[in-house]
Amino acid sequence: MINALTVDVEDWYHTNGLNIAKKDWRDLQSTVYPNTMKILDLFDELGVKATFFILGDVAKRFPRLVREIVTRGHEIGSHGMNHQLVSGQSIEEFKKDFKQSIAILEKIAKQKIKFYRAPSWSISEDRLEILSYLEKNGIICDSSLQPFKTPLSGINGIPTRPFKPIITGQKLDLVEFPPTIMRLHKHFSVPFAGGFYLRLFPWKVISKLLRIINKTRPGMVYIHPWELDSSIPRFKTSWLIQIIQYHRLHSTERTLRNLIHEFEFAPLGQVIKNQQNLHEAI
Repeated sequence: MINALTVDVEDWYHTNGLNIAKKDWRDLQSTVYPNTMKILDLFDELGVKATFFILGDVAKRFPRLVREIVTRGHEIGSHGMNHQLVSGQSIEEFKKDFKQSIAILEKIAKQKIKFYRAPSWSISEDRLEILSYLEKNGIICDSSLQPFKTPLSGINGIPTRPFKPIITGQKLDLVEFPPTIMRLHKHFSVPFAGGFYLRLFPWKVISKLLRIINKTRPGMVYIHPWELDSSIPRFKTSWLIQIIQYHRLHSTERTLRNLIHEFEFAPLGQVIKNQQNLHEAI
């Protein structure tokens, strides 16, 4: 079973948990360039390719980084423009944000952008029409619907495997690839394969759960460049966000290496090509 390997290319201060105002970003120390380069070097060393969802703000500030990702043979997608929650935008605000990010990425990368991930999985139940808009604008795979609820995002009851959405009676060709979870009960799910959850759970738990997932479907791992850097600036915030943002940052690279050594990974485009008879939902 081939799993999807993905990277959300954003800086530490972009995260919705910290909720730092955009006007303050340029006064903060950026770490996204060296940390993304660290990931690129790691993937070269281990011989693996991934999908990089790049924030428009990062691409605009570091166009050389986008070109480096493309030169090294990775797939790129949009992560939106300024890491704003889609659930908090009007449809028109979302369209402007999306178009701006796509225009910047396509100009730098000199290729069509076919993949999209909303910041913090924030396409909410009342914004599902956006999936039709994405398809009409060339997106073949979206990764924005989280199949469990958190304070920021999530939709209970959606599939946990890749699927083709049905929106207002229309079946889309676009493939939706949700973050990987282990659903133990219809009201209880365990996310384990990306971000904070890779730092929360012991390696043996992550490995065991992904092996179970791979008996029936591909999984998807996601990371952020700042998660491989235990020296990122510390920002005063609530105890919960402190844990989510900074807990065991030193462990991320080791866990990522273990995953790539023990499981097979590829970019999203390759993984969805291998999926046959995707079921439909929503």
